[in-house]
Amino acid sequence: MVKIRLARFGRTHHPIYRIVAMDSKSPREGHYLDILGTYDPKSGNVINLNKEAIDQWIKKGAQLSDRVKAILKQANANVNANS
Repeated sequence: MVKIRLARFGRTHHPIYRIVAMDSKSPREGHYLDILGTYDPKSGNVINLNKEAIDQWIKKGAQLSDRVKAILKQANANVNANS
């Protein structure tokens, strides 16, 4: 099953997360299928999203993680999530 979730990048004590589509059994920094955006919680919650790509993955059956749902809600992203 494909999930849209966060992958941690950045440096020590300053994480930057990529919003990625990846297999649900892959490790957090493992192989991802597509980069859908970024999230920087330290720099004033900077969020960059590719809404079209997120919609395409959801149409293909990808599930959103709880944290990604919260980030999309925070960004006021109108994504067609069925959950």
